[in-house]
Amino acid sequence: MNKLEPYRPCGQLAVNTTAKLIYLALRDAIAYGNYVIIPQRKLAETLGISRRAVSANLQRLEQAGAISIEPIYNQYGSRLPNKYRLRGLEDGA
Repeated sequence: MNKLEPYRPCGQLAVNTTAKLIYLALRDAIAYGNYVIIPQRKLAETLGISRRAVSANLQRLEQAGAISIEPIYNQYGSRLPNKYRLRGLEDGA
């Protein structure tokens, strides 16, 4: 397998470059399965972009079918960081 092959799905996304960067950051943050739970603030700080840009581009990725965004709540009903599930990845990717 070509070392660059894992980037093909990202390159084929019909979204802007910032959204692709966020997609790759999410993909690289996956520890197991095909999802990651991470605060948007952490993505923004890590990538050096605004939280608003992260939020808008996550929505673009969801609309493009690349990810699903699942809100998470604690036992008291307070919001926790979202779960971002990358579509098209097999478990363990």
